Amino acid sequence: MAKSKSVAADVAGRLDAASQLANDAELARLRAELASYRNRYKAALEQIDRERERADSLVSLQGITASKTLTKTVKASRKRHAATAILMLSDVHAEERVLPETVNGENDYSLDVCQLRMEELEQRFLDCLEHERNQADIRRVLIWLGGDFITGHIHPDCAEVAQLSPMNATRWIAERLRRMIDAIAAHAGEVIVCTNAGNHGRSTEKNRIATELDHSWEQLMYFTLAREEKSKNVSWQIAEGHLGYVDLDGFLVRTTHGHSIRFAGGVYGLALPASKAIARWDAGRKADLTIFGHYHSWGWLRGSRYIANGSVIGHSPYAERVASPERPCQGMAIVDHGRQEVTRAYPLFCDRDLRKGTK
Repeated sequence: MAKSKSVAADVAGRLDAASQLANDAELARLRAELASYRNRYKAALEQIDRERERADSLVSLQGITASKTLTKTVKASRKRHAATAILMLSDVHAEERVLPETVNGENDYSLDVCQLRMEELEQRFLDCLEHERNQADIRRVLIWLGGDFITGHIHPDCAEVAQLSPMNATRWIAERLRRMIDAIAAHAGEVIVCTNAGNHGRSTEKNRIATELDHSWEQLMYFTLAREEKSKNVSWQIAEGHLGYVDLDGFLVRTTHGHSIRFAGGVYGLALPASKAIARWDAGRKADLTIFGHYHSWGWLRGSRYIANGSVIGHSPYAERVASPERPCQGMAIVDHGRQEVTRAYPLFCDRDLRKGTK
């Protein structure tokens, strides 16, 4: 009898424990569900706050109208400074033949290649001129003919690599310059052509000082082209000394071929000798900008007061010994007359014939 009571008590205890576990489990479930509802409620309140802030922002924008898009007429009415575009042409060496094997394949130059590069230069300049007119009122173009358009026969090896005699080479390049000047004149209100004779286009073996221009095939070419000029908007300023000057509305440009500037090598080596030469020339007549070529190395730094022009011929056996290879290019610059300074200057590459062989 006592054993039966003990079993009954044990069963009752177990039932109470199972009931308590069930109650605890239910309580835990309810607590978890309550926490979930609280989190949802909190998230809903935060969403309501965000939507209220967004609605307030939209209400605050009432009454504000969108600005009108600028039309072409409005854009055209913007005040733009008057400016002059400068095209630098020098060191073409039109008739000189450069064989690829003499320059490690860096160049291949002939009369046919020269023709292609001159055409490329003309098109690039006209394209860049149109682009620059988006920023400035450019009606005038200054074309600098800086010399060494032919290689000539000044040394025996020059005569050996020349495809034409000096006279015929001068006639050949003169025809290309005539076409380029005419093309530019058709896209400008005014064109000024200023000139300098180089050291290669002479008829004497050694360079002369006082009578240098009296023996220059290029100087004869300039006078001939000027005399035959037919475009009424083109004027010529032929330098009859070593230096030439062009006054662009108070901005004075000095030009020279550059063979009187001595330097150690490379365009960076030009800075000190060029600055010294400019200081000497400024003692007589100060210029705002000096343009020169001769070294086949293009370079310009704002504030340097000079631009060194590149070449059309590009790398050659002579340059192989004294300089690093530089791609054929000429120069373009913009003189902003509102600021009275050169605001942009950059090379016009004419190396499409070389790039066709690269991938």
